[in-house]
Amino acid sequence: MKTLEELIKNLEIVKAYYGSQPIESFGPYKYLRINGISENSKKVEDRYIFVARKGTNFNGEAFIEEAVKKGAIVVVRESEINRDHFYPGIIQFQVKNIKKALSSLALNFFENPQEKLILIGVTGTNGKTSVSYFTKHILNRLGMKCGYIGTLFYETDRIIPSLETTPSILTIASLLKEMVDKNFKVCVIEVSSHALHQDRLLGIFFDIAVFTNLSRDHLDYHKDMEEYYQAKKKLFTYYLKQSAKTVISLENEYGKRLSEELKDLSPFLVNTENFKCEALDKKEGLILKIKTGNREYKVSTQLFGEYQAKNLTTTLGIFRTMGFKIEDILEAIKELKNPIGRLELVATYRGAKIFVDYAHTPSALEEALKSLNSIKENRLIVIFGCGGDRDKGKRPLMGKIASLLADEIILTSDNPRFEDPLKIIEDIKKGVNSSKPCRVIPDRKEALYFGIRSLKKGDLLLVAGKGHETYQEIKGKKYPFSDQEEILKFIKTLQNQ
Repeated sequence: MKTLEELIKNLEIVKAYYGSQPIESFGPYKYLRINGISENSKKVEDRYIFVARKGTNFNGEAFIEEAVKKGAIVVVRESEINRDHFYPGIIQFQVKNIKKALSSLALNFFENPQEKLILIGVTGTNGKTSVSYFTKHILNRLGMKCGYIGTLFYETDRIIPSLETTPSILTIASLLKEMVDKNFKVCVIEVSSHALHQDRLLGIFFDIAVFTNLSRDHLDYHKDMEEYYQAKKKLFTYYLKQSAKTVISLENEYGKRLSEELKDLSPFLVNTENFKCEALDKKEGLILKIKTGNREYKVSTQLFGEYQAKNLTTTLGIFRTMGFKIEDILEAIKELKNPIGRLELVATYRGAKIFVDYAHTPSALEEALKSLNSIKENRLIVIFGCGGDRDKGKRPLMGKIASLLADEIILTSDNPRFEDPLKIIEDIKKGVNSSKPCRVIPDRKEALYFGIRSLKKGDLLLVAGKGHETYQEIKGKKYPFSDQEEILKFIKTLQNQ
């Protein structure tokens, strides 16, 4: 619970009304008790502030009346307040910038927890989750209590299901406050291009900002790769503390470009000749040679996927900027495992191995297939689809990559959303070589069952696209579905026959 005076101290207020009366002085209202803040009218409770923000697909101002009926006593809006907008007994603020107002209110309500933690922000197309997950694990192993906000889940001292990679500022502020109250020292946040483009992180400033890589994704949202790149770059130009450190991976040309454009920040560069991890053995967990300057270290890990060597290198860069030596973290590295749905070894059946990976971009699918190709003894079979109502241009590209790197392909549904699954599959097939064995099974469960039944000793099966997800989105509804659960359930059925 906070007072109105505590919450509005940084608001850029244009006009203020109590009912239909202009507010000349906040004296009578400054001790007004506020129980919470919401930008969702359905979540408003008694004595709440309702922030009527205009989003991409909605206008919060259309829900002010509902919020007031549910108990809102203060409304914050960006549009001009006129006589049609007055509500008896309700305070309304017109502000210059609704996004800044929401951020200020949220952070003030939760007592500015962002100022009491070391914040590490990780952005990039691929690798965000693995780098964040590795960083969290190693920090906790070293005794620095570390929270996590990202694609897999949100973690304080409890696990909270993740609704989006980078949630709203209200959710972030609430989670950071929970971490502060539980004596956490650090929080790693996956920072999406959507969040940066939509100014979702206003008021949050990072101690360390990390760039993994950039490749084709989200072109249904960003108009082109340049806009996508500029969105990612905002993490380094708008959201850094004055003393912040930056880590940039030179995995591809975008990392090289960013390092040049940010050279005044003296970024720590990783995945270079002088700072890299090299996979020596890949079959039963990566055995890595870590090179840092003139020193080399050899370490055995429980990681699968050669691409994880790059992600681990980026993680090591974070620890170098924090002042750790490689020797300090070698034992923790040995314990690392792939995050859920990141080239996760789910099961072994008939001497074949079954992996689940979140690969839903051309570059991620290529990395996963290349990693498995390097350890296969027989066939490499891939099952995948593409999401509906998303970037259609990547579909034939993923089909082409699959036909180049897999021995057999099974095309199926991913999250079709409001699109026809067969139309999505046809788009993918345009990139598949006609000589490549390719079967279409639109029902994802049936596709998994067929793929598992066809396995022989030495085969590898990659189930790509959904990774950690526990649902399938069809025509606006999310149905329970987990690749891992379906795989294990079917293998159990086969073994009991």
